[in-house]
Amino acid sequence: MAKFNVDIFVPSNSIKLFELATDFENFNRFSPAQIKEISIVEQSDKEIITNEILTFNTIFKNVEIRQKTKHLVNYPKTITSEVIEGPFKKTVLEISFSDTETQTKISVKADVKIGLKYAILSPIIGRLYKGIVTGLIYKMNNAIMNNEKI
Repeated sequence: MAKFNVDIFVPSNSIKLFELATDFENFNRFSPAQIKEISIVEQSDKEIITNEILTFNTIFKNVEIRQKTKHLVNYPKTITSEVIEGPFKKTVLEISFSDTETQTKISVKADVKIGLKYAILSPIIGRLYKGIVTGLIYKMNNAIMNNEKI
């Protein structure tokens, strides 16, 4: 089990950032080494369920993870994601977006649950998970700031 909280401040518009953060099928564009594939299997106004294939490259070995995640979307303020199938089952990630006077504040709260099969790698996986999430946010911010086609 690994928990982390992080606040990230970026100059991008919070709504544009939120829209990118809920465009799950394009996540691998921002982190192709870690996110092999994401596909939407169910979608409603407030809930999206995705199948994901993630890769964790460690000094011990490269691990490919398949999981299913339920994302509760409260536009444009919060995304709460819970892994419902896979070795990280019951992992919860809460991401909130708020505006300050000059920036957008993204608060990430995570409770990463790691299955027994990967327990020995839990310190590494916890750090990698945090790195993937923060990296995605910064790369999305850069895409917005550089007016890339979104």
